[in-house]
Amino acid sequence: MKTKQIFLLIVVIAALIQLVACVPFITKPIPTVSNPTQKPYTSDVPDPISTPYSMPTATASAETRLNEAYMLIQQDKCVEAMPILNALIEEKPDWNLPYESRYSCNISFQSNVFTVQQGYLLAALQDLNTLVQLDPTSGGYRAWREYALRQIAALEQYSANQFAIYDLANQDAVKAIELGVVPSSYVYRHHARNLIEGNHCQEGLAEIQKLIDKATMQSEEFGQYYSLYETEAYICLGKLDKALSSAQYITCDDPATACKTGLLALIYFQSGDYKKALDTLNNMINLQPAGGGWRYFIRGLIEYENGEKDIALQDLEFGAANIWHEGGVYWYVKAKLAMDAGDKENGISYLQTAEQTLDVTYTPFRQQIIDELKIYGAEPITREPNLPFAPLPTP
Repeated sequence: MKTKQIFLLIVVIAALIQLVACVPFITKPIPTVSNPTQKPYTSDVPDPISTPYSMPTATASAETRLNEAYMLIQQDKCVEAMPILNALIEEKPDWNLPYESRYSCNISFQSNVFTVQQGYLLAALQDLNTLVQLDPTSGGYRAWREYALRQIAALEQYSANQFAIYDLANQDAVKAIELGVVPSSYVYRHHARNLIEGNHCQEGLAEIQKLIDKATMQSEEFGQYYSLYETEAYICLGKLDKALSSAQYITCDDPATACKTGLLALIYFQSGDYKKALDTLNNMINLQPAGGGWRYFIRGLIEYENGEKDIALQDLEFGAANIWHEGGVYWYVKAKLAMDAGDKENGISYLQTAEQTLDVTYTPFRQQIIDELKIYGAEPITREPNLPFAPLPTP
């Protein structure tokens, strides 16, 4: 067995053990969002319990036990349901329904511990890989796997990994559409967003505009999804004026996330309008201080530029305690502080790390970092994707 497959198996087993044990250990507080483009909309979440697939022939005992697991899951008792599902899967490895239910538990689990959270998502992916192999003609299974891959991508620190996983997610989105998922499926809009977040922003923008052409400005889809994705695409393309205009139509919002207010803060920041960026960030933080560590990093950079280094350091520390990965802005400020101290070697290293840890909504800022590296006679480091799971099986 290859090393990466062994690692995946260990992670999955560890995750399942944690679910059964239900151990409540805490490290860093979980951020409401680990990067400014991750949005946990409930309407974007597939329902893995309701299944359109017929139940294969099974013994009454197996059906009864599966129904018992269903009831437990409906009562939010996945810990009790999991041993039943594990036993059914061991007894009937070709029966899809227990895998569906186990996936539903794993994908919905929330932990404050990064490795545990990632482990559950990888366990969900493993079950979806099996389901896709059991029924390669099911567009629904491809749609579920696309969704799981997006959740895994959002946990990644390095942009190279994110881009690669969004590309894989998009392959499933395209296949799900090809296999005939319902027209209302989220994979249609995810197809466009995966292109954007996979750093194919011009293609993604074209797909979003196709969806916008079929919608009305008053529709929920336009305000909550399409205008948001369009804004992200314009930021990625460096068209900040158009991004600002598009952002005005976004209807979703939350003070700790990167919905409308968060994207406005990113646009102001990367446009050089530090006053508006700071006012927006302060309002967000006052409304909801915890979570959204990225807000503190941008505020820290603005404070650094204003000569308030001590306050900037405080924001860096507080932000780091409210997010799993420090991210590009954090490392950029660290680079500035290192250069101020005469430590050019670490300054360059921090700039290179900053460039590698920015998603597409920071593309203008990434270009600024690349330009600064050139001034110091350095280049960005090319990073190959190093994914936390083995290559997806091809049915």
